[in-house]
Amino acid sequence: MRRFIWAGSYIAGGVAAGCLSAFVAIQSSGVEEAEAGAPWLSRSAALMDQQAFYVRAHYLISGRLPPAPGQIIEATAETDSDGRPLTGACAYRITSAGPLPVWWSLSITGGSSIATDAAAAPLQSTADSGTSLRQPDGTVEIVAHPSPQPGNWLKSPTTRRFSLLYSALPQGAGATPPWTIRREGCP
Repeated sequence: MRRFIWAGSYIAGGVAAGCLSAFVAIQSSGVEEAEAGAPWLSRSAALMDQQAFYVRAHYLISGRLPPAPGQIIEATAETDSDGRPLTGACAYRITSAGPLPVWWSLSITGGSSIATDAAAAPLQSTADSGTSLRQPDGTVEIVAHPSPQPGNWLKSPTTRRFSLLYSALPQGAGATPPWTIRREGCP
């Protein structure tokens, strides 16, 4: 009888270890900095290489279809431009730092992981190329804050960490999100 108990525990342990290693591989495969020193992380380039199976699995686990390689780029940021975590206790000014693509979208999703599912997040706030007001010089400034702000505003959570999700049509070789994220106020 002890043999069956030990055999069952070895099998259960092996299955648990296999599931954990697969989950870690799926969540970490293909994640790379969109640009050195920028807070943006992307999986777009990995959708076209040997890791594509794991990168597609990342999107499918969270209930999303992966973006079509070459047709849309996507990146996430969990920190501001100074490397500090994005948190609902602070206000952030998100400013375009270069030319914007024809179509782009910037969303706040509740949660603190690149694995956050934007579609199912309990908090979702989005600004895009069709709804955002531009400055006279063509730049776009967006304030992320829990309460309404004048101009372009994204609602952030009040207490927990969150992520920014950037989606855009690719424009030339520029797959880097053209946004800086600056912390403006913390209580």
